[in-house]
Amino acid sequence: MKPHKLNRRDFLRRSAKGTLGFGIGLSRLSRDNEVFQNYPSIKEYRKLGRTGFLVSDIGSGIPYSEAVLKAVIDSGVNFIETSESYDNGRNEILIGKTIKNLNREKLFIATKLNISLGITMSQDEIYTRAEESRKRLGSGYIDLYMMHQAQSILKVSDRNFHRACDRLRKEGKIRFVGLSCHGSFWWQEQGGSLEDILIAAIEDGRYDVLFFPYNFLDPGMGERILARCKAANIGTMIMKSNPVGILESYESVLKRGDELGFLEQKDYETKKIQMEKAGNFFRKYGMTGTEDLKRGAYRFILSNDNVSTICCRFRNFSDIDMYVGLSGSRLNEKENLLLAEFRESLGFLNCRIGCNKCEKSCPVHLPVSTIMRYYYYSQALSEQETASSLYRNIGNNESGICRKCQGHCEKACPHNVAIRFLLADAHRQLSKIT
Repeated sequence: MKPHKLNRRDFLRRSAKGTLGFGIGLSRLSRDNEVFQNYPSIKEYRKLGRTGFLVSDIGSGIPYSEAVLKAVIDSGVNFIETSESYDNGRNEILIGKTIKNLNREKLFIATKLNISLGITMSQDEIYTRAEESRKRLGSGYIDLYMMHQAQSILKVSDRNFHRACDRLRKEGKIRFVGLSCHGSFWWQEQGGSLEDILIAAIEDGRYDVLFFPYNFLDPGMGERILARCKAANIGTMIMKSNPVGILESYESVLKRGDELGFLEQKDYETKKIQMEKAGNFFRKYGMTGTEDLKRGAYRFILSNDNVSTICCRFRNFSDIDMYVGLSGSRLNEKENLLLAEFRESLGFLNCRIGCNKCEKSCPVHLPVSTIMRYYYYSQALSEQETASSLYRNIGNNESGICRKCQGHCEKACPHNVAIRFLLADAHRQLSKIT
């Protein structure tokens, strides 16, 4: 059965009659500048699993300013995602200020508890931290309270987390419970792959919504999880949706073969051919940028009816045109062919975040997937300072040694990713920012 969907016109008409009780239905915000008048509007709302809430297919992840968030909400976005750890709680405060005079019941807000690696928090501490988040948001309740970055199957069934959530629910402080996962932190707390953790969360039965990576580059795992969530009536939030952005930083690499020089001679020709294929891809499509690819990447996800919402980062007003403009759209045949050739020609430059299949082969036990995730933040999301700080804080981050390695990770990679190159470049990029 397909998810229940409404277009914006029908949705607003039915909301006005009071027949839904959920969704956006907000009055247009007052604007001081006419430039705000022509933003696109959300065209599709999807049911968020058993919550019953109809959320915009394009959601807001980590708002960056009150003014932009107000315009985003005014465009019809009614799903907002944040965390207690984003800007040390100040991101929750930003959201609270923005929604202060809006109809709270028309918005769905998710925030997350940052679970420490290997450390069990008490039920009282989790309860207190949820209360602190709720107060920062300036709301009587949190729609969705999530375990942030569950890194092992063991964390999924954390007794204190669930007991605290039960108490919060009974008191009306939270409405639903969720979990986010980027993959296993295997070098500190082994406990299954990304897919293993998410399946455990589905089978646990207590999670209403799951938040995880899914994109066209390696969609198999994501599609399996999405199908399982649909069968269990669990809502889905999608992150790491656009692996295209990271390629923009490689324009100079494609033109400069000397960057490949650190590889062993026997691998050099293979990498050189891969680079030439990448260059041919851009030449074939006459690309000077990657905007068509980016839009195709999002439409690929929107084409899957099992997706509830994509969490997009609205940094500025231009992003409203980009992301909200995609609402209600689907992948067309031309874009489908483009993405397929992208996988073939440039897939070797993108690590599949959460895959983890190469890590056990690393002789120095580098947390490859985690380093690549921070590299993604830096290159694809332009979060250089945050990525650098995270990189410095992980226990084993000396990926600069990869330049002299024989490539055990590459031999183990099922996707033929040039992982040594990426790790070495990650170290160069993330260690130089102070």
